[in-house]
Amino acid sequence: MYKVRDGRLGKCVHATRDIEPGELVIRGLGHRVPNRTRHSLQVDFDKHLVVPGPLELINHSCDPNCGVIVRPEVDQIEIYARWPIAAGEELGTDYAMFEHEILFMPGPCLCGSPVCRGKITGYKDLPDDRRRAYGRFIAPYLLEIDSLVSQAG
Repeated sequence: MYKVRDGRLGKCVHATRDIEPGELVIRGLGHRVPNRTRHSLQVDFDKHLVVPGPLELINHSCDPNCGVIVRPEVDQIEIYARWPIAAGEELGTDYAMFEHEILFMPGPCLCGSPVCRGKITGYKDLPDDRRRAYGRFIAPYLLEIDSLVSQAG
């Protein structure tokens, strides 16, 4: 269903066949790391996973064709197609779906999307329209932060 290839930003993941919306594209189990790293994925307030293999090579996009489901109770990440993906197309996720704050990517975003934010941001800086568009693909702990902020305000 996918293959790692060299792309304009280095190693990236491409679909090897057409993928339907809602289809599970990649599932990976990770191992916990004590601190955030460039290749970890935040899955809870203070929990980061490294998921070796193709999943960690999926690049950021400000308008991604894939969504992320985090399952922190089993240290698992699942990537689903948000809309039809054609064979050969690069897979992308928005890191703001699971990261509260981006620390290791200070330069400009290179996704090339018409709705590019100009910088890879975490959820805390994600515009409300993108939050709504991502729906079920926002990590549960991020929604909990929203709820706590709403209650406090």
